[in-house]
Amino acid sequence: MTKILAIDDEKIYLNLIIHALSEQDYQIETASSGSEGIQKARDFTPDLIITDVMMPKMSGYEVTRLLRKEEAFAHTPILMLTAQVDMKAKLEAFESGADDYLTKPFAPEELAARIIALLRRAERTKPIRSESAIEEKSRLIAVHSLRGGTGCSSLAVNLSLGMYSLWQKPTILLDLAMTAGQVALMLNAPLKRTWADLARFGAEDIDLEAINSVINQHESGLSFIPAPTLPSEATPLEKETLNTALKMLRHEFSYIIADLPHDFNPMTLSTLDEADLILLLVAPEMASIRAAAAAVDTYTKLGYPPEKINLVLNAVVPRSGLSKEKIESALALSITVTIPYIADKFVHAINYGQPLVSRYPEDMVTGLLEDFAFHLSQNEHKKSKPSAPSQTWQRVYRRHKARKKRQINHFPSW
Repeated sequence: MTKILAIDDEKIYLNLIIHALSEQDYQIETASSGSEGIQKARDFTPDLIITDVMMPKMSGYEVTRLLRKEEAFAHTPILMLTAQVDMKAKLEAFESGADDYLTKPFAPEELAARIIALLRRAERTKPIRSESAIEEKSRLIAVHSLRGGTGCSSLAVNLSLGMYSLWQKPTILLDLAMTAGQVALMLNAPLKRTWADLARFGAEDIDLEAINSVINQHESGLSFIPAPTLPSEATPLEKETLNTALKMLRHEFSYIIADLPHDFNPMTLSTLDEADLILLLVAPEMASIRAAAAAVDTYTKLGYPPEKINLVLNAVVPRSGLSKEKIESALALSITVTIPYIADKFVHAINYGQPLVSRYPEDMVTGLLEDFAFHLSQNEHKKSKPSAPSQTWQRVYRRHKARKKRQINHFPSW
């Protein structure tokens, strides 16, 4: 039986919640204060929590933040109820870790419908467990640049969604920009647990349960581990801890995409060493090319083979800028893919928290990113048609056939 905990200091609303859910087969417990709610959550272990915001002594925001810090409630759906209707209150609800928000007074039917939707989403995006470990070799793709503003996070987010929708295989996005994470913002996902929550573990203490506690789930089915959004919340992650986590994630996910910071700190180096492929982003301007040259020089000194590095040109300026040929000559590398200038759509996608491949599925650049995801996929996946091809796979296949007919080949491996 599904267990629900309702927390509200007004008895009339607790009774209304019980009445609204009376036709469902739920076991409902109530609490009349934030502190009582936290204790009951620990004793009752609910499948879903409803909490009021404005309560004496401890608000619903505080209740949610405290519960999210406990591993047992890292992924428990939380619905907030409040009489406040302004945008600031809604944003604070999501920032504290709530999954949904409903204003008072509410219709009982809407409350019941939202709870059903939250429970369904939670069931669909349950954290990984060891019995789901994959048998095939995983692929770790690192997205890197030594210069900001080249679109690393945008590429990492869209590539991850494209990869997951292409194959419907376990895929996880790692935001390793510890002092200024952008992944949760771009996915419009409530920030529940971050890498900072894993930092308290030593490498010898890391296990699958600890890693599960910081894995968040996007509504698409994509898994992700976000970085803290504020530098003050960033906690250094030991190199050995990250190495252990990456090795464990390889057993659970077919594809791992890592969004790296713009440096060569120990965490960056560990991820680059472990990566199967590196996507080095460059913009068509001199400062970016110099940074890319420094990165390539470092990769060479680290002993990375040339085939590990994929140069990605992101046209972040409309028309001016150095040509593709000059960039390839300067870096002694061929450009694998060029992302054309569509700044307005990328900005809209970020502002709406809906990545480009989701917001504009028929756009030319979405098609390019889907094709690029296919190009980066494992050979055993590419060589045969999936038993139940996704819409993304079908779009990629149609474009591939059309290019083949016209003898156009965007990517060397096709």
